[in-house]
Amino acid sequence: MSRVTQLTAAIAISFEFVLATSLLALFASAYPDRFRTMLWRDGGSKGWNSDPSYRTYLYANYQAMPPMPLIWDERSTQYNLCIAIVTMVLWFVRLCIRGRTLDVYSAVVSNVLYDIILIALWSYSAVVQFSGDFSDPKHISLRPWYFDHGCSEAWPSNRGACEAAKASFGLTVFAV
Repeated sequence: MSRVTQLTAAIAISFEFVLATSLLALFASAYPDRFRTMLWRDGGSKGWNSDPSYRTYLYANYQAMPPMPLIWDERSTQYNLCIAIVTMVLWFVRLCIRGRTLDVYSAVVSNVLYDIILIALWSYSAVVQFSGDFSDPKHISLRPWYFDHGCSEAWPSNRGACEAAKASFGLTVFAV
């Protein structure tokens, strides 16, 4: 029985390491603005969401600007990268706790606490990544355009960025 438990724990820790590493790699490759603005411009030029130049127009004409859509905000990219780093740190802490703890109860409680924290963080990240763009009343988008139209309709130079954005959302949902 003990060997089965150890094997299960080793598989779970290995799986969590692969997931955390994949998330960290995806969000680090998107930081600081490798994909976000290109995808925003691509969708804006085709009328699928607001156009970033619309904000420049409003600013230049001293008009009130609507709030920045969460999906296109720089803070969302930073937030996702920070969550991926926290996930990796918590993976390392779990590994240390697993190898050094004598009290099974405290190890279980700390792992449950870490799971609750990560579920909350990744759930918010998934909500932000799937949020809509309501900043331009003429081009309202309930979710990012690449979920509705697919990456085949993106500019050829943006197809990789589109696939990376979809993969990061998929891994985020899987992490929850």
